[in-house]
Amino acid sequence: MGISSIADLLDTVQHSEALAFLKTLPDETINSIITSPPYFGQRDYGEEGQIGLEETAQEYVDALVTVFREAKRVLKKDGTFWLNIGDSYVGATSQHREGGSQGKNSRYSRKHMNGVPTTGRSKRNKAFYAMGLPMKSLVGMPWRVAFALQNDGWLLRCDIVWHRPSSSESVKDRPTHAHEYIFMFSKNQHYYYDRSSMLTDTGANIQSVWRVTGSPFTGSHCATFPPELIEPIILASCPEDGVVFDPFGGSGTVGVVCREHGRHFLLCDISYENVELARKRVTEGITKNDKKRLQSVSLEQQLLPLFQNLNSSST
Repeated sequence: MGISSIADLLDTVQHSEALAFLKTLPDETINSIITSPPYFGQRDYGEEGQIGLEETAQEYVDALVTVFREAKRVLKKDGTFWLNIGDSYVGATSQHREGGSQGKNSRYSRKHMNGVPTTGRSKRNKAFYAMGLPMKSLVGMPWRVAFALQNDGWLLRCDIVWHRPSSSESVKDRPTHAHEYIFMFSKNQHYYYDRSSMLTDTGANIQSVWRVTGSPFTGSHCATFPPELIEPIILASCPEDGVVFDPFGGSGTVGVVCREHGRHFLLCDISYENVELARKRVTEGITKNDKKRLQSVSLEQQLLPLFQNLNSSST
């Protein structure tokens, strides 16, 4: 059963699968959606029904389109949707056979394989081959998703290249991959956008390549964006006292930045481990950067119970 108002859910982190939770929310109640869903075939969160472990790229794309079609319903008419998503190569980590040929305790496994799926890789690679993508091909997954969302009715306004310098790749036959995409979508041609939050120090319009290293939170199995990356997005896309929603809440970065800047947040995640982590993080902070950001939050600010259960708040 859906709920008639999200008032009782503001500033909470809910344990739920994204699509199921979205179906409970009323129409046009969210100002901005900012999220980074699990990347295709990159991480296993150990949750039944999780997105990212589909056998084919098309199944993954279809799953995201379905989630964000429902997200479009709950987004206000002047709302925007910001999607962070990374790419991958056919056969990545393929030197590891099903189950991990190097062994769970090998040096490589300890460094690189934490949370990386060790089953289903063969089927996903065969599906890529059937698409005409041989081993070592760059998949182009961000753009496959972006075009599918565009075809589903979203207005694709901008592609932002997040330059994240990396030295972790050992590849020797191509440049090191050091960027991800953030796509800006809107429901309509006219939407809320505070341009003052997207200006450089000189007053010029910010460009579409962002070099942000920031302070990402990498605890647990969370592969997350740093607060510095989404801070201008939150300020530009959501007015004060508005609501930012992250359907793949992860470690709660969106919640931390929203609290700092006087925006309400609503997060959900399929992983109970992530939910518990995010609840702690948005309440008191975990990293030094978190705590510094939350210091600016008024001690008088009254947060709704973060441990509220969805069922108890439904009407």
